Order: sequence, then structure tokens, then C-alpha cells
Amino acid sequence: MQLQKEVKKEPNAKISIQVTVDKESIREARESVIRDFEQKAKISGFRQGKVPRNIIINRFSDNIKNETLSNVLSKSLSEILQETDYRPISEPSITEMGELTPDEDFTFTAECDIMPEVKLPQYKGLSSEKYIYDVKDSTIKWEIENLRERFSNLVSVDRKAALGDYVVIDYVEEDDSGKKSEKKENQTILLDKKDDQLARQLMGLSKGDSKTVELEHEYTEEKKKRTYKVKVHVDVKEVKKKELPELNDDFAKDISDVENLAELRKKVREDLQEEAARKSEEHTKNELMKKLIERIEYDIPETLINHEIDRILNDVAYSYRIDFEKLRKDEQRYQEYRESLRPRALDTLKWELALAEIARQESLAIEDSEVDDEIKRYAKAQKKKSDELKKQMEQRDTIESLRYRMKIAKALNFVYQNAKLEQEKHIKFGEEEEKK
Repeated sequence: MQLQKEVKKEPNAKISIQVTVDKESIREARESVIRDFEQKAKISGFRQGKVPRNIIINRFSDNIKNETLSNVLSKSLSEILQETDYRPISEPSITEMGELTPDEDFTFTAECDIMPEVKLPQYKGLSSEKYIYDVKDSTIKWEIENLRERFSNLVSVDRKAALGDYVVIDYVEEDDSGKKSEKKENQTILLDKKDDQLARQLMGLSKGDSKTVELEHEYTEEKKKRTYKVKVHVDVKEVKKKELPELNDDFAKDISDVENLAELRKKVREDLQEEAARKSEEHTKNELMKKLIERIEYDIPETLINHEIDRILNDVAYSYRIDFEKLRKDEQRYQEYRESLRPRALDTLKWELALAEIARQESLAIEDSEVDDEIKRYAKAQKKKSDELKKQMEQRDTIESLRYRMKIAKALNFVYQNAKLEQEKHIKFGEEEEKK
């Protein structure tokens, strides 16, 4: 196909394509369509493939014109996009188009989104503090206490319920008219907050006691906060307290593959130090990437942003078993939810685009053997056979996705290994958890 073209880079990671297809190419394209109709057309009174050409042209003139137009647009744009150095990420859309006739050149203009160009600043030798998470003796003690909590038991007590106890109740809710609206049995309530409405009114009750309590609920109507009250009749069936296991060698042997409490403390320390080292590296890498990304000007097209939002939505739907088909029926709510994910999508894209460009410039590649090793690691974690997992990934066409994620991780390691980490910032490991 003979054509003249001009491809221009436009703002917002787009290209415009101005095309002129010569009239001879148009005639050839039209002739090809007519021959196809001659072979396939079925008209009463004629055998298939034997319909006179003039009847074909008259009967199917609009169809011939539309199919010729479609073929010319598709073939010319495909040829142009294959030759260009830009990487399209959306189907081209026609923005202007002349009249298609067999005796004149045909002109049209199209545009499409492309992968944004990322102009990297100097990414070797980035400076940052090196974050160090220190495992203190108090952290070990805190983790051991967590283990005691995890393996604790609830035991019945013959006394009045106090803060920190658990109360087993049957209850019936009543609406304003006194009609019973909800009934539940054997509900265990933790009395953990003095200002909790139900906890406050259950404290002081014993097994066998009954009480009608009043709960106040708040809701918003026409942008105004309103309240309503519900009466709940409670029957106390049991009062329980948490009983922690004694901290001794037997406890250590019961919960782990160690022989005594000293070995348990050692194992806990080693596990926490391993986790602290991972967290230290992760924190430092995050700080390096923040400094790199804030020095890059991004021109990210909507197509890419929407693809990333879709990916996040799929992950959220899978993790939390959300029915997005149901959510989509409420168009306003669905669009609001998508918009709320936009900042997260942009952050992810900025991170990945920068690292992908670093991987390209540094010729970082992931060998097949590395992919196989990673699949083996996944299989071990999931208690599956590696060859079966690999076959599943091949069937789902996710091998290349894994290779891409590994390449991004390798680029991040490259930034980390080439950074200037001259000062250390020490943080007590587990400090955030202890404050909760």
C-alpha cells in the first residue's frame, strides 16, 4: 500500500498520525473487496460465484465502501505503527477523515496513547539514610507475650464481670414499638473499653443475670447526624476470663520445635532479626524511590491509568470476594470507587515506569533459570509441585508477568546497591505494633 505519513508526538503520551493513501491503493483495496463479494454473495437466480459484477456493485455498494474503508484504515495504521519507535498501548481512534472514492487520494488523521517516555535523572549514587530496625530485648519480650496471648484459654469464673472479661450472652433487640427485631444466642462479648455502650452496661453482671439495656446509634440523613435508640434484653449465660499459659519450658515445647524457654527466646530473636533486616532494606528502598520519583516529570496517559485501576480492582475483588458486577450496577458509586483508587494507581505506575526504564538502560534481564527458581519458591510456599505450578502459570499465560515483576525487583536492587547510604537511622523494631 502506497501512503504518505506523518507521526507527531503529542502531550499526555499520545501520537497523532496524519495519513494519505494514494488513489491506486484505494482502487486495489476496493477491487479486492469486490472480488470477495463476487465469490461469496448469494442472490436468488444466480449460482454462488457467478453473479455479474455490475449487480454485485449495485446491490452491495454501501457494504463494499464500508469494508474498503475498514480495510484501508486497518492495514495502513498497522503498517505505520509497526514501523514507528513509539509503543502504542491503545487502539488508534480516527479524529478526522476525508471522503473515500476510487479516483482520489484518501486522507485521515488518527491518534493513540503510547507508553510514556521516562527521562531519568541520575539514578546511580542516590543518597539516603540507611534505615536500621533494631531488635531490642523488650521486643523479644513483647513477641513472647503475644505468643502467650495467642495460646491463651477462656475459663469460666463465678463472679461479676469486669473490664477485660468475656461475657457470653443471649440477646433480643426490640424496636420502638416493642416488637422483637433480632435474636442472637451464645454471643461472646469482650469488655475491653470503658466507653463502649454495651460493655459499660454489662459490667457488674454475673452468670444468670438479666438486664434490658439501651443502645444509641448514629446515622446521617440529608447531611445531618441523627440518632435512634434500641432496647436490647440480655441474658448472661457465662462470665469468662483469659488465662495465659505459664511461661516455662513446657510452654516452649508445646508451641514450637524447641526444647526449652531459652531456645524459644533465641528462635524468636532470630526470626525477628531476619524480619527486621528485610524491613530495613524495604524502608531504605522506598526512600530511595521517593527521591528518584520526585525528580521525574511523568506524562501518563489515561489508558495506562485505567488499566492499572482495573488491575487493582481485580486484586481487591479476589482478596475480599467483592462482587464488582453488583457494584457496577450503581454507576455513580462504581465511578467514585474507581476515582478513589487513582492516587494508588498513579503511585504504582510512577514506580514501575522508572524501574522499567532503569532495567532497559542497564540491560537487566531475567533468565529462564531464574524464573524456574522463583516458581519453585512459590511452589514450596504453597506446598505444590513446581512443575504443576509452572504448567498452571503457562496455561494462564502469567509466566511473562512473573518475569516482568522479577525484572522490576532487579532494577530496584540495582538502585539500592548503587546508592550512597552514609548515615544510619535506627528504629526500634516492633515499635509501631507495641503502640497499638
